[in-house]
Amino acid sequence: MTERFLAFVDGSSLSNPGGPGGTGFVVLDRERTALRFGGTRFEQDGAHAVTNNRMELRAVLDALDGLPPGAGVHVVSDSRYVVDALSRWIHGWRRKGWRTAAGEPVLNRDLIEAADALAKELRVRWSWVRGHDGHPVNEVVDALAQAAARGVSGPTEDDVVAALRAAAILRAPAGA
Repeated sequence: MTERFLAFVDGSSLSNPGGPGGTGFVVLDRERTALRFGGTRFEQDGAHAVTNNRMELRAVLDALDGLPPGAGVHVVSDSRYVVDALSRWIHGWRRKGWRTAAGEPVLNRDLIEAADALAKELRVRWSWVRGHDGHPVNEVVDALAQAAARGVSGPTEDDVVAALRAAAILRAPAGA
């Protein structure tokens, strides 16, 4: 069965570490043909340095925020770190008391646990897509994240819709 929501996420840190950074996300509600997209700029990230991985995880939080409990969502990211951390590695980290195989504390635990808490309220399927390889929606979330990091305007709703159509996720209206 196809999940009700489709979410593409990306993050960017202009200097890694150090920032500034930004998130980019697109969430399509297939049931209502509704669209939510945007990005957030981070000059600081609390006590943590702004990094690419933290921005990638924050983009997941942005995308999952506000989705109805129990809903199915397919999250697509070009970050293997995000996909693997939230679908594979997290189980071992919990068993090991949030330590890596080398015995070091898991980086970004705060965001991983926050994303996992949101994901537990939903039915999430995680997928990886190759970044900077021409996938229209991944390119638009990358542009949203880059624009947020730079503090400038990013892609418009028309740009997002065009990307969804180019990826054959949305169909063009009849007669268009």
